[in-house]
Amino acid sequence: MEPVRSALFVPGNREEWVSNAHTNDADVVIFDLEDSVPPGEKAAAREIVADNVSALADEGQRIHVRVNAHPNASQGFAEHDYEAVVRAGVEAITVPKVRNPDDLERLDSVLTHIERREGLPENSVELLVNIETAQAMRQVYDLCTTTERVATIGCGAVKGTDTNRALGFEWTGPGREGLETVHLRQQALMDARAAGIEHPLAGPYVDVGDIEGLRKDMQFSREMGYTGYIVIHPSHVEHANDLFLPDAETIEYWIGALEALQEAEEQNKSAITYEGEMIDIANISTAERYLEYAKAFEDDLDIETDLDAY
Repeated sequence: MEPVRSALFVPGNREEWVSNAHTNDADVVIFDLEDSVPPGEKAAAREIVADNVSALADEGQRIHVRVNAHPNASQGFAEHDYEAVVRAGVEAITVPKVRNPDDLERLDSVLTHIERREGLPENSVELLVNIETAQAMRQVYDLCTTTERVATIGCGAVKGTDTNRALGFEWTGPGREGLETVHLRQQALMDARAAGIEHPLAGPYVDVGDIEGLRKDMQFSREMGYTGYIVIHPSHVEHANDLFLPDAETIEYWIGALEALQEAEEQNKSAITYEGEMIDIANISTAERYLEYAKAFEDDLDIETDLDAY
């Protein structure tokens, strides 16, 4: 999956919001068929989302769909969701309240069947797995390695989320203030990274009007190692796009470091001093990974260097 700075939830039953989702400047929109849609409007939401996917994809909008969770399976919600929205233009399914790898194995089989029936490339529909149950928290690595469809995770260990309800922690504040969630976030991140997930997502932040707290939590998430943020309100998109955008100074540092290391390699050197710091050939992969992330948002960067040269 390509990098994501901002992923905006949009209720699938709000037709005007769905059809205009591409105007919010979010890297990804997640059309929601689950918690934000009343049971009596699930069918209408599926139809609204399905009817708008093609036009929005043509506008260049990346689209995910959050389906209903396994506990609703007895009502047929999840099964009907897959049948309605798995189509060309949908990049990923956002999977809520996952409990164990069996949940993802079953979903993988369903998606494979639909892809073959609809003539879509196999494994073309990826998975964003929400880590929001106690069972999932203990099995993040196993979940991420269940199927190659798993492209990223969403870890929302803040107040008012399903994770909060599942674990019962008392929220004390955003960012570094919320020490009760640090271990949860770091554990999920470590397991996801170990499984090869390159662009894990944090969020959402449910206090819509608390922009200061939102930015604190986004900044802390970025410093921790998350590369993007799931948001529940359009006003939060610009802050995610800002805080998860690589800064010009860091980009220039890694460009210079990469050039210096490549020159050192030609001289059979593996370690050099660069801008007062000792770096070695292991930093080449770090530089390349950072610059690859920056390339995804090059149009938004205030730099003169052509990143395609690296």
